[in-house]
Amino acid sequence: MDWNSLTLTVLAVFGLLSLVVTLLVQLIKQLPELIGAVREMMSALKPEIEGGDLLAQGGEVECPARQEVSEESSHRRDQDEAA
Repeated sequence: MDWNSLTLTVLAVFGLLSLVVTLLVQLIKQLPELIGAVREMMSALKPEIEGGDLLAQGGEVECPARQEVSEESSHRRDQDEAA
């Protein structure tokens, strides 16, 4: 192995190592937010998991708000899809 190959190998290893460390640091920084999102998701699904069908029990189901789309914007989207 000549010096050129050795140098390129060392640079590649350190580049890969720095990438892995950077990704791990970013994951650790976002971990509290990810855990909170998972807990929120589980609490939203918990009534469905534990109680079965909410309508059969007489419970109210919350529907997420729908975004209003005007006819003009949907017409433009249809023209874009046709093109």
